[in-house]
Amino acid sequence: MKTRATLFGVIALAVAGGWSLYALSPASEQLEYTFATVEPGDIESVVVSSGTLRALNTVIVGSQLSGQIAELHADFNDTVEAGDLVARIDPRTFEARVQQNRADVTVALANIESRNAELVRATATLGQARRELERRQALVDRGYISASELDQDVTLVETSEAQVAIARAAITNAEANLEQRRAALAQAELDLDRTNIRSPVSGTVINRQVEVGQTVAASFTAPVLFEIGENLRRMQVEASVDEADIGRVREGMRCRFTVDAYPDRQFRGRIEQVRKAPEELQNVVTYKVIVTAANDDLALLPGMTANVEMILGSKSDVLKIPNAALRFAPRGVRTEEPVSEPGRSPFAPPGMGAGARPGGPGGSPVAAIREQFDLTPDQSALLDAIEERQRTAVQETFQGAGGDRELMRERMRSLRANLRQELEAVLDADQLRSFGALQAGRAERRRATVWMLDDGEPTPRRVVTGLADEQSTEVREGLADGDRVIVRATRRSG
Repeated sequence: MKTRATLFGVIALAVAGGWSLYALSPASEQLEYTFATVEPGDIESVVVSSGTLRALNTVIVGSQLSGQIAELHADFNDTVEAGDLVARIDPRTFEARVQQNRADVTVALANIESRNAELVRATATLGQARRELERRQALVDRGYISASELDQDVTLVETSEAQVAIARAAITNAEANLEQRRAALAQAELDLDRTNIRSPVSGTVINRQVEVGQTVAASFTAPVLFEIGENLRRMQVEASVDEADIGRVREGMRCRFTVDAYPDRQFRGRIEQVRKAPEELQNVVTYKVIVTAANDDLALLPGMTANVEMILGSKSDVLKIPNAALRFAPRGVRTEEPVSEPGRSPFAPPGMGAGARPGGPGGSPVAAIREQFDLTPDQSALLDAIEERQRTAVQETFQGAGGDRELMRERMRSLRANLRQELEAVLDADQLRSFGALQAGRAERRRATVWMLDDGEPTPRRVVTGLADEQSTEVREGLADGDRVIVRATRRSG
């Protein structure tokens, strides 16, 4: 009986152990791959941004005077011509000042006449005193009167001469006072004319901020009365472009944009200006790009939000693959390209090492400039300084990032933007145009790795890519039409 119990116990332990081994053993696994076929198609590379629509020239009409709005002669959407009266400030106070200053001018003129009369009287008194002195002198010479009596006549002549000088000075003072009164009158008349608010340009009133009876106060800044768009048949979009994309944007590039008011309609425009002043908000640096567009039917209104696509390039009938194929890599294989290398230019496309040709993809832009352009000695010296600063900045970036790849990428983007600004400051206009074309060509050629299935195993294939959009990337070298590349792998248990 005991032997039978022991046997049952051994059997139970064996069953339990086998079940444990079965439960804990890994299931048989098999990878299933999803493929994409390399095929010809169209690709358009764009930079996406957004901005606000504005008139090409918006003029703020204000008032240089303080007072109460007595009349309004323009309203929202009115078309005005340069010089048209758009508003009037109550002129009564300013009219009274003009009248007062005119009276002051009249008083000043009368004062001059009075001073002239005093001069005539003083001159006559002086003449009489001199004649009397001459007669007294003759009597002294004959001994008829004493010398002390002659002294009195001399004093009288000197006093009369002083009176003449005082009268002339009084005339000068009166004339200066007249000029002051006339200047005050001119200022009062100018202020009176300024009560008539006129449009400085021809255009459309897009904003009015005052009402009749409202008091405006002009102190350090002129109060805003109207905003006038000079020509609403030509509009501009002030788009904000991220610093990572601004290096690919050029003046003259074609753009298209939509507005929420017309979601099914596309508007066309061109990049008019790429402004170099950075704008930073919450550690995000952007640059203003001005896009101009026609608005013949006046459908676009100031203040609308535009969703802009800046067309970097477009190609038809080129080989392309899904972007997912460039992101795929088997487990254990890094998919990220290096952020940068200390010996490589921070301006180079990702994935290009330090040994790249100076003028080729991944090479130093400074070396490319030296190779392509005829530089002056001053330009060469400036490039030397720029190259040294960039080399030091790259080393400090690697040392200060502490292995944080995201922080390193952000700093490298900033370095590339700064480098481009410094280089543009060195080159002249013709060199800038050539440099832009050179960098556009460099940016279009990037090396990447895709994976193909060979004898059931993923095999890497190096390719050269070109233009890319949100879904696909152009393949320039490394693949042929009909090739199949892996875009995804899923693990199936069996």
